[in-house]
Parts: sequence; C-alpha cells; structure tokens
Amino acid sequence: MEVDGSKGGLNELLAAMLNSENRYIPNNELKQLLHRIEDDATEIYHTKYGSYDTRIKFNIDSNGDSDAVLVGRQSAKTLECIRKSISRNPYLMQERVRAGFEGYLILCDEGINPA
Repeated sequence: MEVDGSKGGLNELLAAMLNSENRYIPNNELKQLLHRIEDDATEIYHTKYGSYDTRIKFNIDSNGDSDAVLVGRQSAKTLECIRKSISRNPYLMQERVRAGFEGYLILCDEGINPA
C-alpha cells in the first residue's frame, strides 16, 4: 500500500484501506482503529491547545463513496494531532496497516515512535 503525497496523503491512504478490493484489514477493525486515533488525537489537541470544544473526526462512514474526503476538513493543528496519534500508537495496528501509516508519516517528515 503506497501513498502518493501529491494525491492527498492521508485521505488517499484511508481510501485505499477502506476499499473493499484492498483487504489489508477488515473494515470494522479499521473503523475501530480510526475511532481510537480520533479519540487520541482529540485528547492530544485538548492537552496541547486547551480548546475542549474541538472533536477530531474522520468521514469513515461514507458508504463506499470513492470521492468522499475521508479525512474531512481538518486544520493544520488537527492534522498535527492525528499524525502524533498515529505515530505513538503503532501497537494498535497490523503490520501492513502500520506500514501504510508509516509511509504517510515519512512523507510528512515524521515517523512512528516505537515507545
């Protein structure tokens, strides 16, 4: 699962993972993982920016719409918190999924924290 930074990065990665032809992880498991990332990223945001009215959420229940913007409208701050959540939670991911997210983080000049 490759990520092309010129085509949206995280949105492209999520679309590839949710695509029924690319069964790296069952959709229900992937959605659970993404909900955990949402919750963790929201907590990171609240801790870092002190704004408790912000809730980070993906558009992952798009019923297979291939044109859906799965990442949703995110600010630079929320995307930073999503990347931080992904990088600090590799143990939640199967190896192929982790490799996909790691590729995305590398495109963002970040990496997965093993601890």
